[in-house]
Amino acid sequence: MKTNGIAEIKKTIKNISQAELAEICLKLARFKKDNKEYLHFLLFESSDPLAYAEDVKESLQEPLTNLNRHPSLKVKELRKHLRVLTRHIRYTSSTEVEITLLIWFSEMLVVHAGVRQSNKALYTLFIRQLEKIRKAFPKLHEDLQFDYKQPYNDLLSRSSDQISGFYKDHYML
Repeated sequence: MKTNGIAEIKKTIKNISQAELAEICLKLARFKKDNKEYLHFLLFESSDPLAYAEDVKESLQEPLTNLNRHPSLKVKELRKHLRVLTRHIRYTSSTEVEITLLIWFSEMLVVHAGVRQSNKALYTLFIRQLEKIRKAFPKLHEDLQFDYKQPYNDLLSRSSDQISGFYKDHYML
């Protein structure tokens, strides 16, 4: 089955009545949890994305502090929580929220997961988050870059014994 593109869907939506459009949205929300979460964000949380980011942090705080002790299960749990975090970042489409949540997640990795070079999977996960943050920085306004540079550099200095000198110099802003 071939699906129509966004342009065709947009034209069709403009020709639908408001009641039919509401019914379509409710059907979409009924089928998948992601659709329901995104609809919730659009209706109730989109006016203040930073407050939404705080809610996301709060919901993930407890699972991240109580990680499994076994290294491979710990990495599996962290990847699951990172998928949830990434989904919420996509909902907001805000670089500021992205950097806020990624810095917070990276701090949680350092504090609660014990990032070390000896655990390659965990170490790689941490380095990938640093890379995402570093790539998102140029998208921010200069004033916001200045505001977020300090927490990011603090994260790097706190994790300096866990990451090698090359990565520390490479990721420093």
